[in-house]
Amino acid sequence: MSYQDFGRNHARCNAHRLRELVAAGEAHPEHTWPRIAMKTLEQLNTAAHTARDDGPDAIPAHIVDPLISRFVRTVHLGLLLHPPDRGRKQSKTRNLLVRLCDHQQQVLLFARNLTVPFTNNQAEHDLRMIKAQLKISGGRRTHHGAHVWLRVRGYISTARKNGLHIITALRDAIAGNPWLPTTIEIA
Repeated sequence: MSYQDFGRNHARCNAHRLRELVAAGEAHPEHTWPRIAMKTLEQLNTAAHTARDDGPDAIPAHIVDPLISRFVRTVHLGLLLHPPDRGRKQSKTRNLLVRLCDHQQQVLLFARNLTVPFTNNQAEHDLRMIKAQLKISGGRRTHHGAHVWLRVRGYISTARKNGLHIITALRDAIAGNPWLPTTIEIA
């Protein structure tokens, strides 16, 4: 089970992508594409912060479109420079490039939707405990049991982030009066 199994609108943590791009640049100092990809992600992040500060609900197209285009071209250049190996096992750099290409929408979601942060460290922190328990206990016995457990953990996490007393929130939910957060539409 991986992080994307927990929801369709999962944004990739770009702090991780930057670390992987640094490693790719160190492994292949003769290539410029890792530095260009990092710089482009950082420029997109700066543009997202500026757009949030200035009040529009999106990064202006004349800024975001060329940056996204540069990022996509850079990833494709990297894929050309790192063709697939014959065996099943691919290099870390090739795997990174394939992920950046295949999950481009998730990697760049922060630039298209300003409610999405550049990093999702909080979301990964929430899931880390789940992943650790799955490793320790050997996983859930049933698919339904996993979903029930995740629903309760998600409720507790959301209540905590909204400043609610956890025991009170759980008691109210069991009594039939659950607290419900406001919803945010993600395009």
